[in-house]
Amino acid sequence: MPSLSPAHLAEWTQGTWTCEPHQLIQSVCQDTRHIQSGALYVALHGERVDGHDYFPQARAAGAVASLGLKGRGGAELPCLEVEDVGQALMAISKGYREVLTPRKMIGVTGSAGKTTIKDLITSMLSQAGPTCSTKGNWNNFVGLPLSLLAMEDSDVFGVFELGMNQVGEIAALTEILKPEVGLISSIGEAHLEHLGTVSAIAEEKGSLLARLPVDGVAILDRDTPWYPALRGRCLCGCLSVSLKEDADYRGTLREEGLQIDDAQREERFVVPLPLPGDHMVTNVLQAVAVARECGLSAEEIIAGLRAYTSAPMRWQCGDLREWSFINDAYNANPLSMRKSIETFASLVHEGEKWLVLGGMGELGEEAQALHGQLGHELDKHGFDGVVLVGEKAAWIGEGILQTRTLYANTHAQAAETIVSDVPSGAHLLLKGSRSEAVEKILQILEKPKEKIL
Repeated sequence: MPSLSPAHLAEWTQGTWTCEPHQLIQSVCQDTRHIQSGALYVALHGERVDGHDYFPQARAAGAVASLGLKGRGGAELPCLEVEDVGQALMAISKGYREVLTPRKMIGVTGSAGKTTIKDLITSMLSQAGPTCSTKGNWNNFVGLPLSLLAMEDSDVFGVFELGMNQVGEIAALTEILKPEVGLISSIGEAHLEHLGTVSAIAEEKGSLLARLPVDGVAILDRDTPWYPALRGRCLCGCLSVSLKEDADYRGTLREEGLQIDDAQREERFVVPLPLPGDHMVTNVLQAVAVARECGLSAEEIIAGLRAYTSAPMRWQCGDLREWSFINDAYNANPLSMRKSIETFASLVHEGEKWLVLGGMGELGEEAQALHGQLGHELDKHGFDGVVLVGEKAAWIGEGILQTRTLYANTHAQAAETIVSDVPSGAHLLLKGSRSEAVEKILQILEKPKEKIL
């Protein structure tokens, strides 16, 4: 990031320095384990950790200043004291956004697939110029500002993910990012606990489109039933993608990959598919449309897709003991869970195929019913068995009538069940919400067998 002056930071945040630093700020960080020399340390106050307690560690790690609450500045570092540290962090990122001059800034949101699409776009755009993107899934009021503040003025493109679980969050995040290109990956049953209905989720996601500039562009999927409503939110130009009908970008599956028909440029080319699944086909089509709107050639797009690697715990394949596994355990909602299970079912494997599932969070009053519906649907795939981990996952079993179902209360019990009941050579899919941390089962399975049973 370009250097930030203490005066600008005070102006943007309406804060007051306990004593003004004598040097420019070179980076912004909230974690003392990752601070670099010249950093502004952000003392966030969470439920379990108060960042104000870590001023000494921040200074030792190389921080030259801090951002903290009024009256809480420490003697270790010059502190910019503010009324609300989180709001001040957002104000700094807004001020910083005003001085950035990338060729294109892209905002991505959706109920499922947004991180994958963000990473696909980033991999392609990186072929054409320096590109900054969201770190992992840092897509909230802390993560987006920190990701944005890592952007260099020399970066040509910025690709950032916008997440939410409350009404109004997408609008607020869009005001920080100010993207010229907007994309909604999908609409589905996520965060129902706070938004109530899928229609409300679509309305919230559409806030990104409503705030794109008049000369911006929205990339919309014609194959979703939400297409008309989302298009109606746009004040800018809209470009459509489709796997089923005519569109600005039409995708057709071929043996060698996904054929892209670019109607605007009257150009046709075939791109590789980095991962299996029908949802990955749609993800790639949407990401390619963004890349084309950013000026990339077919050759650059193909090279970027070949260079793509999936993020940890997102369809991460491996072998452990006598089994092969797919770790897709980063997060889950009914839409993403269904897509992962369907893709897993379509894979050819000589041995047995098992699911290891945790529950899905933030579904509100419909949680038990939605879990049960998922169980009813997975019966049709003919899996050899399913291990359900935890109280919420047990609700999935209420809908299962045919598939062999085993239950575990803890990760340790799940590992023991796998060792005892899943035969050698089986293929396992692990999936669940982040709160379920299903990936811990793999860590336990790395132990010697006698320590598991």
